[in-house]
Amino acid sequence: MARILIVDDQKSVLLTLEALLTGAGYAVIACTNALDALKVLTSEPMDLLITDAIMPGGADGYALTRTVRKEPALAKLPVILLTGKREKEDVEKGIESGVNDYVVKPLDPELLLAKIQNLLKTKPEESAHFAQARVHYQAEWDTKTEITSVSELGMDFKSLVPMPLGKILRVHSSIFGDVGIREVAVRVDHCEEITGVDGFYKITTHFVGITEKELSPLRLWIRAKRTF
Repeated sequence: MARILIVDDQKSVLLTLEALLTGAGYAVIACTNALDALKVLTSEPMDLLITDAIMPGGADGYALTRTVRKEPALAKLPVILLTGKREKEDVEKGIESGVNDYVVKPLDPELLLAKIQNLLKTKPEESAHFAQARVHYQAEWDTKTEITSVSELGMDFKSLVPMPLGKILRVHSSIFGDVGIREVAVRVDHCEEITGVDGFYKITTHFVGITEKELSPLRLWIRAKRTF
């Protein structure tokens, strides 16, 4: 059973998260501030940290994440940042602090659980299933890359260049304009060479910082495409 530490100064949020996560089969420990969270992290093994971005007392979720990343024993701990802020600069701040994912409030329970499963999973086929649309859009990071499928959780790419797990990519593609949303960063979850396709890699990613407002047109766009 995976152990998850949740941190938020609002007890109502903690109770909601605890009910959701325990109902999904996770063991949960709750803290109301970053200092107590650090004490737990340094004394008990945890598999995932979920922290609110803004908390009183000078130690917010950004600072907590930066501290975690500096501790050798905690550096690889997956971190999800919760926030009500939706602006691009806020997402960038979260990414720069070292979070693995950035979830905008109000929370979508199904999507949050899928993101948690995605961070905790050991095999790509264990991830939660969302409807996908087969697409053929050109995208760029350091090399031209093809987006091969899109779901509300993230994107799959075909590329000549492998990408390291955990790398956050800023993808530039016309697909975002077609969907009607801003360009959203993605994080690499899995990268493997495509059998029988010489030199190409399949790269599986999930969105970082996508909002519920952006998910709505994305879901409609996916449904309008041929799904599988």
